[in-house]
Amino acid sequence: MNTEYNLEILKSHYTENGWVILKNFIDPKDINEIKLIIKNFIKKKINKSKNLRSINFVDDSKNLKNLNSFHELGDNKEINKFGNSKRITDIVKFFLNSDPEYRQSELFAKPAKNGLASPDHQDNYYWAVEGSNALTVWVALDKAEENNGAMYYYSGSHKFGILEHHASYAKGSSQTIKDKNYLSKFKKVQPTLEAGDALIHHCLVVHGSSANKSDHNRQGWTIQFKDKYAIYNIDQKKRYEESLEKQIKIRS
Repeated sequence: MNTEYNLEILKSHYTENGWVILKNFIDPKDINEIKLIIKNFIKKKINKSKNLRSINFVDDSKNLKNLNSFHELGDNKEINKFGNSKRITDIVKFFLNSDPEYRQSELFAKPAKNGLASPDHQDNYYWAVEGSNALTVWVALDKAEENNGAMYYYSGSHKFGILEHHASYAKGSSQTIKDKNYLSKFKKVQPTLEAGDALIHHCLVVHGSSANKSDHNRQGWTIQFKDKYAIYNIDQKKRYEESLEKQIKIRS
């Protein structure tokens, strides 16, 4: 990982916009190792798992090449070791202004030709962390750009609390912002990332990604953290869980 970051400048951008890029965050040789670990782990899970919440494909084939998202990478010890490494948690601690607690890790695979879009949403609508002091480290495992579904952000949208969401019926991102007109007040930005670059984004910044119709995969590995001392809003979490269960039943 590049340790020559000016963290004060990066944090200023993050505070103002709700997101920031860290170039060369992970060495390319480590990226290849991470991709192999994830691939082998998910391959074992595909045929065993009956949990429709954790694995989403672009179709009904259950073919690994058509995997769109996997939401329980935190079950893998090697991935947890990467995610909880001191070099990552030290930076996360700086952005949170608090001791970090590792939440979960996910893969958003968005395969070439048919990777699914992710609708506009806020992570903390799902997570329900009281105080919203939480973030995601989004690591590009492939180059991510406009034509293969790179992440986009509504800069500054993290400053206005949790917005009203409703069911999206999208695999892997079951909620979306209800009032789309409200988002027009924010600048929409879509950064280009090389493999090994990372985004850090606030749990309240509205974000999403378009479908991947290109010839190139766009895999993103996410590592989620919250303030160690923050608790969860049980009522908010329950509302989300109930909506998700209804959507899964309809989709299946």
